[in-house]
Amino acid sequence: MVYIIITHIQRIDNHIMNIHKLKRKLKRNGRRLVKRINKSFRKKYIDYDLSDSTYNNRKFDLHHLREKYGYNRLFFAVYILLVSTICILASQATPNSRFRQWYYTLTHKETINKGVEKEIAAKDISSGVGSFLSMYRYRRIGETNPEQIDPNAPMVAFTFDDGPSSKATMRILEALSANYSHATFFTVGRQTEQFPDLLQAILANGCEIGNHTADHKNLTELSDGDITQQIGKVDDSVEKATGERTTVIRPPYGAYDDNVLALLDKPVILWDVDSEDWKSRNAQTVCDKVLAEAKDGDIILMHDIYESTAEAVELLLPQLKERGFQVVSVSEMAQYKGKTLELGKAYGKIQP
Repeated sequence: MVYIIITHIQRIDNHIMNIHKLKRKLKRNGRRLVKRINKSFRKKYIDYDLSDSTYNNRKFDLHHLREKYGYNRLFFAVYILLVSTICILASQATPNSRFRQWYYTLTHKETINKGVEKEIAAKDISSGVGSFLSMYRYRRIGETNPEQIDPNAPMVAFTFDDGPSSKATMRILEALSANYSHATFFTVGRQTEQFPDLLQAILANGCEIGNHTADHKNLTELSDGDITQQIGKVDDSVEKATGERTTVIRPPYGAYDDNVLALLDKPVILWDVDSEDWKSRNAQTVCDKVLAEAKDGDIILMHDIYESTAEAVELLLPQLKERGFQVVSVSEMAQYKGKTLELGKAYGKIQP
């Protein structure tokens, strides 16, 4: 709207400038140009925006055109300022406008302050809950290891695809260690070759390394030989870095068929909860989605190639602990639930 008004004003201003030029020309060339000016201006400008009948019936008059539009630049500046102000005020009438937020803050200052104080107090109380619950079992019940898992308590398995990476893997490992938790990392070929030190750190923290193929290709579209090669390359890289081979496999995109299952020499692990961290790239969104969907025995899919995922893990672990969940690797969850992971089967969740 503002753009249309400004364009219209500019066009009028151009017309007025033309009038000035022609007036100067009129002084130079005398009366003989009057008829030509009247004729050309009537044809070019009179019908542009002057729809009233009185104007069409009158002889073209420079003074009347000046009265109609004016060529005072101050007038145009004030007019533009006025229209812009009206548009801004109209936009601030929306429910979420900054003006309304400012007005609400001004008129509800006492209520807002009480809410902030309450939220700060709640954070102060909850900050140590996760560590308190873990250490209570360790000190009061007499367990020798605070990482010991209670098989009767609810648990979920964290899994991370496409790593390891320098952006997020180590940060995730530190968060897991601080919260007495483990996870399974499904690695790809190029990353295993590039970061052997991170593979060693994964095992050193009690976590599990899984196979996510060398080139992240859809296994259902490959020949038997190519499938074997895709798995073998990752196993060789992991063994070279750690001395151990991978224990589980996650086919890229979760794509498999009977032929793929028959060729794979390790249990196939899928997922039950997709954090969609690749989509949102937002830690709080990932955290909220996992907390809303997580249930006992669920396998949760994430990717340790995004910094936002590492931040989400830091938010998730204490909150899951507060809700009574234990966070473990896939093989650990199968072990504590008394479930044997079999070849030729795909597991999206693990139940006794």
